[in-house]
Amino acid sequence: MSPLLSVVVPMFDVEPYISACLESLLGQHVDDVEIIVIDDGSTDASRAIAEQWARRDSRIRLIGQSNAGLSTARNVGIRVARGRYLAFCDSDDVVPATGYASLVGSLEATGSDIACGDVRRLHSAGLRPHPGYQDTFARSRSRTHIRRDTSLVRDRMVWNKVLRRSFWDERKLMFELPAYEDAPVMIRAHIEASAVDVLTEVVYLWRIREQGPPSGTQRRDEPDNIAACMRMVLDTFQVIRSLAPELIPPYAVDMCCGDVRQGLRALHLHDDATLGEALSLARSFIADVPESVFDELPPTDRQLMRLLAQGDLAGIRRIVEHPAAAVDYFRGW
Repeated sequence: MSPLLSVVVPMFDVEPYISACLESLLGQHVDDVEIIVIDDGSTDASRAIAEQWARRDSRIRLIGQSNAGLSTARNVGIRVARGRYLAFCDSDDVVPATGYASLVGSLEATGSDIACGDVRRLHSAGLRPHPGYQDTFARSRSRTHIRRDTSLVRDRMVWNKVLRRSFWDERKLMFELPAYEDAPVMIRAHIEASAVDVLTEVVYLWRIREQGPPSGTQRRDEPDNIAACMRMVLDTFQVIRSLAPELIPPYAVDMCCGDVRQGLRALHLHDDATLGEALSLARSFIADVPESVFDELPPTDRQLMRLLAQGDLAGIRRIVEHPAAAVDYFRGW
């Protein structure tokens, strides 16, 4: 008999964290759950620890593979998952005990294709809100949709959700990017879903790593990582342009004030050539952003994006190295 819920857990070198993750998943208030751990070629003791947990509890299935990246690991887990519902948990994070029960219960009650909930950042000093989600999860909504609730353009991560497996298969969803892989898939899922449930409950604890290698989001200023983020920005933009062009303005505003801004502000750490690929990708995105979107941005972001469109890296550098200079840089625009 198939389980109610399958949780896919890609794992790579998370020795300090994997036990807390698996303990939280085994403690879920969902009676019928399978936990599929995909060891993506770990080089530390992660696999040995996961094997110990699997021997203790038959709900854990451990699959090993040579290192192929997060997208491949998740896709492998999806292929072997048998649950009516599908969830994803990163192996350094934690799920509150009622998280999946609340999300599954919502889907059972409403018939929606996706249920999503709020997130907290987790570190040794405690929990703190994830600022990007404060408006999105400020109130509960049943059977809403991104086309009429455009705040959901900010809900681009996979791990705060439960998805109906039949919906996933019908839409042939899969992960493709080697990094920042969630956004194109989750925005497409939001657009193609018949309905989405939004819960104010905190259903996921996203860890800030304090031991071991930093996560991708903790390497935001590294040139290769910035380029990977800009590829995500572009790929997600293409999904929106193709399937729901009415979402271009809210998406573009969020990216201009978020990931693109963050990438540009790394110019004070690297020379132009080192950031060449990232800047080229960012300019490709900005070139297709409607001019009216720039008018919605805060003044400094508006200046940065227009300078980027012109290829004026010296002007961008002047602002990011001396923020006060932004005040008069574009007087008269």
